[in-house]
Amino acid sequence: MLFISTAAHAQNHMVFLLRHAEKSAEPASDPGLTEIGTARAENLAVRLANAKPAAVFTSQYRRTQLTALPLAAASGISVTVVPIEKATAAEYPQQLLARICALPADASAVVIGHSNTIPAIAEAWTAHPVRPIADDEYNRILIIKLKDCHAVESLDLRY
Repeated sequence: MLFISTAAHAQNHMVFLLRHAEKSAEPASDPGLTEIGTARAENLAVRLANAKPAAVFTSQYRRTQLTALPLAAASGISVTVVPIEKATAAEYPQQLLARICALPADASAVVIGHSNTIPAIAEAWTAHPVRPIADDEYNRILIIKLKDCHAVESLDLRY
């Protein structure tokens, strides 16, 4: 006799949220990374290798994309740019969440943003306050476990 469950399999996703690596001063409008920032981006690829991200999301700014490139290359995927604008910043966490929830079940994703966007994303998803990221703080990583597109666990760590 064959039994088929009618209950849907839970969609789980692990999301790693972090700020871009150390940025250079020039050009002021869209700086790249410093030498230390480039080394941090390469180290991030090693540290998150076992997470095997199915997607790496960044903003439209060079510093986020340059931070993401080594990890994306090591994972055999492309960086996905999700632009953020001041006028639509409040909608940004839900835009990212929709993209992450569209990934296959049990996939992980990495979101590389900014000192102001990463806490805002985590707060929007978890409904809990998140300590701000200081201007000179580049080593925090927020890890959020999603179940059926709802945050069920979160961690605030250093790397």
